[in-house]
Amino acid sequence: MAKKRIAVLFGGSSKDYNVSLKSAYSVLSGLSETVYDIIPIGITKRGRWLYFPGDYSAIKDGSWEMEPDCCSAVLSPDPLHGGLIKIMEDDRYSLHRLDVVFPVLNGKYGECGQIQALCKLSGIGYVGSGFSAANACSDKVLTHLILNKAGIKTAKYYYLERVNIDSVEDNFAVIEKCVDYPMYVKAALSSRSVGANVAENRDELKAAIKLACSHHHKILIEESVTGKELECLVWGSVYALNVSKIAETADNFELIIPAKIDNDVTAEVTRIAKTAFLALGCTGFARMSFKLSDNGTIYCCKVSNMPGFTEDDIMAQLMNASGYDYSEMLDIIIDSAGEA
Repeated sequence: MAKKRIAVLFGGSSKDYNVSLKSAYSVLSGLSETVYDIIPIGITKRGRWLYFPGDYSAIKDGSWEMEPDCCSAVLSPDPLHGGLIKIMEDDRYSLHRLDVVFPVLNGKYGECGQIQALCKLSGIGYVGSGFSAANACSDKVLTHLILNKAGIKTAKYYYLERVNIDSVEDNFAVIEKCVDYPMYVKAALSSRSVGANVAENRDELKAAIKLACSHHHKILIEESVTGKELECLVWGSVYALNVSKIAETADNFELIIPAKIDNDVTAEVTRIAKTAFLALGCTGFARMSFKLSDNGTIYCCKVSNMPGFTEDDIMAQLMNASGYDYSEMLDIIIDSAGEA
């Protein structure tokens, strides 16, 4: 049986470059070379694409792009090519057809749909959700709008555009009517930790909005919801969705699997997770984050179409608790690539 040729993309020009390197090292080390023909493609912080033929440990420590045998590589948008073009220094090139692209890319240039759209143009299968779903999961404002339309409760929120930044003080009363302090202010299309701050008053709100708008033109202001933090993973085809065991995040970031919640709460989180997955148009898999308030209200806080992929990350731990080791998890999500 012929090996399936997998291009693993890593790095990227987002603030999550180092997160991607750690995940890529785990993925590349976890893929079986007897099953897959693996082609590592690194993207530098400046956005340059390089074929990387070296030792995977160089990815982990960040020295990978110094490998002398690296060469330029581009994913051809022409479906006739159906693959990757390597470009050597003497302008010679070679075409390598691909079965699947595995974009181990985090942040706004890896999760929000551009890579997925390029793969779609190329006619190549890819791991994770398609362009529309990736964009809907990454754009926090869109996530709120779609989930609320589907009847899923999210934190109270308000959003504004960068063009309104000069008159933002005029909107304070309206914002405060929609969202109570403390407010969580963040860029709508950016990682959770990038351009984000908590505001306890108007002065802090103004500063937080200014910071957030330096990362994206759309700014999201959310109610700070307290409660038990829950995590689960939805995976499989849209006709047979599976939900992993629901985990609880403890104060020391320990993951408790299964979560210490009642069976009826487990059933409701499972229902909401599947509904959110379908409403956003996800395929393959998605990691869901929830808050269970003291009064029993379940809030959907985040839907990630491209979570961390190290063996210690939440996704791998959830799959392991559901009976799948790390390599089996990779096989499952690669097998789902054709559905995207």
